[in-house]
Amino acid sequence: MAFVIKPVAQDVFDSFWTPDVKRNIGEFVHSRDDVSAEFQQQTWAIDEAVKACLLPVSLAGTPDAASCYAFVMQGEFAVVRHESYCVYSFVGISPGLQDKLDAVKRLIAEALRVGGEFLDGRAGDDGLFAVPDAQFMRC
Repeated sequence: MAFVIKPVAQDVFDSFWTPDVKRNIGEFVHSRDDVSAEFQQQTWAIDEAVKACLLPVSLAGTPDAASCYAFVMQGEFAVVRHESYCVYSFVGISPGLQDKLDAVKRLIAEALRVGGEFLDGRAGDDGLFAVPDAQFMRC
């Protein structure tokens, strides 16, 4: 399987955004306590085969959700920020993904390629929001 773009379903979200993930990612992103209202219209990139998802988040201390993402895989997470066209940086990464960084980069790049900057599967008529080849700044 590969990443697909679909609406966020509360029960599936809860299987990724566990209490442990929520607690550990909390220093990097704003809390997602009332997700039902927040996610009614939102889509995300999800690969159920590898149990990974990518969703827009707001970094703690900034309201900019469109260019920041949480990657969650099997109880671990990485938070990435859009720096410029197709260039991203890691804001934080959980210890369980540190030794899998190359695989994490590939998965995030795939999710962005499929979903575009807004993880909606639409890049705009001019391709302005497409992410054909995400690159990551050195950590």
